[in-house]
Amino acid sequence: MDPRSGYLFVYKPPGITSSDLVLTLKRKLKTKAIGHTGTLDRFAEGLLILPICDYTSFSQVFLGLDKTYYAEVLVGKRTDSGDPDGVVEIDSVEESLEIFQSKFTIQELEQELRNLEKITQQSAPKISALKVGGKRQSDLVRMGVEVEEKIRSIRIYSVSSVAKEEFGFSFRVHVSSGTYIRKMILDLSGQWGIPLTLQRLVRERIANYDLSFATHLDSVDLSQVKSWKEILPLPYRKVEPSEKKGILHGGYVWDKLPNASDLGFYLVDEDGETLLAWCTRKGKPDHLPYRYRKVFFDPHQKIMFSK
Repeated sequence: MDPRSGYLFVYKPPGITSSDLVLTLKRKLKTKAIGHTGTLDRFAEGLLILPICDYTSFSQVFLGLDKTYYAEVLVGKRTDSGDPDGVVEIDSVEESLEIFQSKFTIQELEQELRNLEKITQQSAPKISALKVGGKRQSDLVRMGVEVEEKIRSIRIYSVSSVAKEEFGFSFRVHVSSGTYIRKMILDLSGQWGIPLTLQRLVRERIANYDLSFATHLDSVDLSQVKSWKEILPLPYRKVEPSEKKGILHGGYVWDKLPNASDLGFYLVDEDGETLLAWCTRKGKPDHLPYRYRKVFFDPHQKIMFSK
């Protein structure tokens, strides 16, 4: 396994894409192997979890985790995308703020936003990076092409910290993976008859990992890489030296295997630190004790085997 392998927790600043951030880190850390576990829009900021080197194999594990955001909503302006990067459709801030302030007390605003917790389905914003026939959906929509709405199941676990602000309002929201916060705001704009735009969005938490884990982009270095024991501590079995070569050639161990969830378990070197393999019982053939999700490179054996 590459000794640089691990997880980086980075604070993405607003104004750059998640891809730009990854490219910057690839140059800075001199590695081509940096994955991602869910991107943020250009205007958004906050927590990104980036697997490094061999740990890119674990990217999929984090994609489906729930997330918590802090949102600031500007009343009086509406863009086609629902965020500051979109094309302005309505701009009537002073008039709309007056209507908003008279229409909603803080208690009424809290109730309106907590009604979001009842939502179980959401269509993706028309202005999005989703691909339709190999082209970005946003490009097609702005060319006047009609696109079919793609509806997905979501959960909005809670809305909290609702506040009225000089510019409009703010709140926190805990949601399932795949939930578009700016689409929530576009839908509210339609329901209330008031122009709304998501002015600021901060991803504060991914499952149990919050911003206390994150390092700002300018300060990132390899000393901040976190290991599997810190971030994804699945059950594991230590491998004897006599068993190790067989594993690296795709063989199996049959005894002393740990109980494990759907995420599986590890086989680790006798030092208890170095990952040799990531295994799961889910989807395994009946005649085998588990299947390998990844067998990691051993620099001493000069072998890599995965399936």
